[in-house]
Amino acid sequence: MAENIIFYGPPGTGKTYLLQSLMNDYIDYDINDAQLRSAYTLESKDWILITMVLLQNQGKMPTKDIQTKVDSLGLGVTINVAAVLDKHNIEQPPIPGVTREQPRIFFTTNPGEWYVDLIRVQQARADFFKKFLSTAGVTKRYDFVTFHQSYSYENFIEGIRPEYISATKSIDYSPKDGVFKSLCDRAAGHKEKPYAIFIDEINRGNISEIFGELISLIEIDKREGETGALSVVLPYSKTPFSVPSNINVYGTMNTADRSIDQIDIALRRRFKFRPMLPSAKVIEEELDLQGIDAHNIGGIDLIKLFNALNARIEILLDSQHLLGHALFIGCKTLDDIANVIRNSVVPLLEEYFYDDVQKIQMVFNDLDDNGDLRITAIYKHTDLVADDYFSYTGDYMIDDKKHFSVSENITKDSLEQIYV
Repeated sequence: MAENIIFYGPPGTGKTYLLQSLMNDYIDYDINDAQLRSAYTLESKDWILITMVLLQNQGKMPTKDIQTKVDSLGLGVTINVAAVLDKHNIEQPPIPGVTREQPRIFFTTNPGEWYVDLIRVQQARADFFKKFLSTAGVTKRYDFVTFHQSYSYENFIEGIRPEYISATKSIDYSPKDGVFKSLCDRAAGHKEKPYAIFIDEINRGNISEIFGELISLIEIDKREGETGALSVVLPYSKTPFSVPSNINVYGTMNTADRSIDQIDIALRRRFKFRPMLPSAKVIEEELDLQGIDAHNIGGIDLIKLFNALNARIEILLDSQHLLGHALFIGCKTLDDIANVIRNSVVPLLEEYFYDDVQKIQMVFNDLDDNGDLRITAIYKHTDLVADDYFSYTGDYMIDDKKHFSVSENITKDSLEQIYV
């Protein structure tokens, strides 16, 4: 049965990453055995061969079937598939007696059945698709869009979008299908396979304008073939339209965006909402996959730092404006942490506390017990005394102000003060 799901949470919690992972379930690869042999000839890495075998079988296979396929290729070498899968396994904890190797790309959801994380594959080898799949047939059963204020019904369903015809030197004003209607037409012709529309930043669009009558048609029981099936006559093409039951609709929603209140009620009945919250565990596990101890990066406990920052933000603001773990999963050194604080965390906090930026100093624990600025402060300030800049103010009552800026030198002590 089809599903409508919106993944919501603060920025940096992996919502878009999740969409990218889900997209891999809607891609068909047409790979023959000759292409598998060619890939192994180009680069004799066992994990690359097994990845290709999995893709040939739409991304999942039991261990014994992978072994059978590899043996049948006649590569002239003996490959222990189970050992390769274990060495490149994503999952924790490590298997006793197995030395893990990079990249960590394979995982299981059912005992004995293996999957490959293609995003991690691309992170390990940016040229993977170009080098090993350039001659493979690839069919995508999904479309991806990002909503914004200018996105409209005409883009999503159908509309009149003038198109210049060079052959006749004329302009075509006939109705054109939008992204979703085109996907529905493709899905209706292949009802044996699931299709999907992925909508990033769904809360940034004008839902009533973009969806129109579709807001009712996408309900699961209103799909084509369901008990309460509905269809409408589209306003431009005057053709009947219904949503196939083999289309899934996935969206992401940033809870820190001020536009969320405008559409939450409109979508609540049509979608399941699944929270994606900041997780220190994700940071710990992702860094562990790279052989890095998140509790000791240049002497800094990144997990304590992350939890302390979010605890203070929740106290000073709310739980919808926390820092996502994605901001920190690339931190391998002390400088990396400092750069994330300077270039990602501070700008985000300045947006969160735009009407009272002094609270940012409280988030970083920049003030001592007397309220004075610490020498190791991350978010510093200087006092702008009105009398120092104006010799005459007339009838104006001009208050002194504080000028805030990020420290040019974020040290180990600066970071440690956050959680100690």
